Amino acid sequence: YAEQNLLLSGPKTGMVVAGCGLLGVVFLLSFKALGKLFDDVELILYGIGVMVLSCLLMIRGIWSPLIGGDEVDAYAIWLTAMISMYGVGYPIGHTAVIGWFSKAMKNKPQGFLLGIFGSAGSLARIVFPIVTGFVATHFSADAVFGVLATLLGTTLAILVVHRAAFREAIA
Repeated sequence: YAEQNLLLSGPKTGMVVAGCGLLGVVFLLSFKALGKLFDDVELILYGIGVMVLSCLLMIRGIWSPLIGGDEVDAYAIWLTAMISMYGVGYPIGHTAVIGWFSKAMKNKPQGFLLGIFGSAGSLARIVFPIVTGFVATHFSADAVFGVLATLLGTTLAILVVHRAAFREAIA
């Protein structure tokens, strides 16, 4: 996206992604403090919520009419979305999901199920680029982010509706 739509070089795009990763590490290192302020379900809700907003931010059809399409710095929008997704939302949400899962399993063996969890993530890293490439090629980049926002938003809605049950599972 960055190279094609913003004409950024590969190295510059890589540096932004690396910077987001560094910010994510800072959040991971502060997880003990975050855990004292918020429970796992709140952290998951926050992480997914930030990811939804970052996907919505990437849909030009949403922000362009609000801000003014020609006057918007597309790089600033992209950078904000990248930092939100990969520096904040994903590290917090994913780590909280793993913590919640471990607590929900209590004293049951976790190895097999964590293996399935990890395998699902690996499968997603294989399937996701193929599917998003297809959607972007046959529809648009906006469609990719729209689908992602819809999937994440649906997950967020399910979690909001059933948050008491998710909290009860780790009580």
